[in-house]
Amino acid sequence: MKKVLLFLGMAICGVAANAQDFKPAAGDVTTEFGLTGGINNTDFKLNDGAALLRFRYFNKEKVAYRLGFNVSSKNEKTNAYGVGASDGKKGTYTESATNVLINLGIEKHFTGTDRLSPYVGGDILFGTGSAKTTADNTTAKGAAYVDGVYNEVKGPGYVSIGLRGVVGADYYIAKRLYLGVEAGLGLVYEKEGKTKIKSTVAGVTTSTEQKSAGSSFNIKPSVITGVRVGFAF
Repeated sequence: MKKVLLFLGMAICGVAANAQDFKPAAGDVTTEFGLTGGINNTDFKLNDGAALLRFRYFNKEKVAYRLGFNVSSKNEKTNAYGVGASDGKKGTYTESATNVLINLGIEKHFTGTDRLSPYVGGDILFGTGSAKTTADNTTAKGAAYVDGVYNEVKGPGYVSIGLRGVVGADYYIAKRLYLGVEAGLGLVYEKEGKTKIKSTVAGVTTSTEQKSAGSSFNIKPSVITGVRVGFAF
């Protein structure tokens, strides 16, 4: 009987240990991406609607530090074709923009279940962005070719800083592989920069500078994608 009880005790301890293997332990790191869209229209999309790469380091079994890099970039070029006497000539209208957001934070995980790990946390947010448009031998997007015209607008860029509280949960569908959801409430201060304009018409170039339009302070909720898919290693 003692041998049977000892065997049962060892088996129970083994099951408990295996169950705990689903979740990260102290010293583990996780990384993740997100899924958006419906069943018939699912996109693989990095968090926050842009290229967010997030890492979490579990300093303790239930405490994790967060680090995220969110980068989005756009570069669109529209051709402007000549008509009449300018037939065959081509100008371009180019729009470019880059936005960078970095978040540093911490999470506190709760017991949950063998597979479910609910948590609360907070982030410090740092952001910056730039924008530029150029019209080379045209006057606007979608306009026709115009010889000898050039216009360049740099800005307005921006810098931002903020705080965000989050609540979420990870569910481990397999050992160290999880699905997660997260929502938050953020406070963000953003200051807009100057705008520089350079124009050339008939060989004459002029440059002007517009002052900052001001700053803004926003409090808004956010959902970090639809579903996050992550892996602990």
